[in-house]
Amino acid sequence: MKKTLLLIMVFFSFLGEAYSQERTFFNQTEIGALFGKVKTDFEGYTTRANFSFQTLNGVWINKYHATGFLVGVDTYPNLTLMPLGLGWRGFLDKGKRHTLFGGMDLGAASTMLEKRVKTEWTESWYEGGIFINPNIGIRRKSKKGKHTFACSLGYKRQEATFFEGNKEIGFSSFRDPSLPPGFNSVRQEEYIFNSLVLKWGLIF
Repeated sequence: MKKTLLLIMVFFSFLGEAYSQERTFFNQTEIGALFGKVKTDFEGYTTRANFSFQTLNGVWINKYHATGFLVGVDTYPNLTLMPLGLGWRGFLDKGKRHTLFGGMDLGAASTMLEKRVKTEWTESWYEGGIFINPNIGIRRKSKKGKHTFACSLGYKRQEATFFEGNKEIGFSSFRDPSLPPGFNSVRQEEYIFNSLVLKWGLIF
């Protein structure tokens, strides 16, 4: 949790510099929630609401389109992922205070915030997978025009995999070459998180 908060503080520290940038620089930083379902131990499902943070940094292609690189933090039950990828935003800019926009984010998630759990006989870890996140929203300029707020709603599909391996004891000449070095067996579980995403943030 401390690493997550530190990461968020680092990204927000760059926001003040955006005011001095020219129109070519684009930044959208948001916090929000991921709503979905999670399977229980009794073959049922329960509702989940998880924290999400993301910042997209790039350039304006023209007054209607912007693109860039994104990084963020998404929390899921017993798992924290760091999405990394590309993002696009398209605006119906008509010079008004309120503007509709659409977006698409694509990439893969890192598990660098997760620790590998090791014992004398076993080792377990997570690996992130690809994600896709289409979204729509409203951009709203402040009365004095110094700030631009954004509220968006989207869908996010995130893949992840859990691995649990039994360590190899001694030397075996019949080791399966498909297994990671040092393991005689590895169990894996595939996860797909489908989420409704509600976010609020700032655009520079």
